[in-house]
Amino acid sequence: MHELSLAQGVIQLLEDQAATGHFQRITHVWLDVGALACVELSSLQFGLEVARRGTVASDAQFHIDIVPAQGWCFACNTAFRAEQHALPCPHCGSWEIQIDKGNAMRVREMEVE
Repeated sequence: MHELSLAQGVIQLLEDQAATGHFQRITHVWLDVGALACVELSSLQFGLEVARRGTVASDAQFHIDIVPAQGWCFACNTAFRAEQHALPCPHCGSWEIQIDKGNAMRVREMEVE
């Protein structure tokens, strides 16, 4: 369950931001999770509940948005919506593709006091 380590990383990032930004409490956190990021959302939510105890984010509400995956084909110079990692371009069938969006997780925004 790598989601717990992801949650711990998010909380550590929030703690670091609180230390440098000199705020005491985080009330809301918005996360973007890519559709191809291989993150189980319920496990991530559970991990966040556990990891945030006793931190500046202990009472924060976490809002998780799914980011659709987008790829680019170098052979036909076309963008496409990616449904899986290992599939060829849906337009020309080439394997010369790259996933540009929707394969990562990031903290998009946070609200602090």
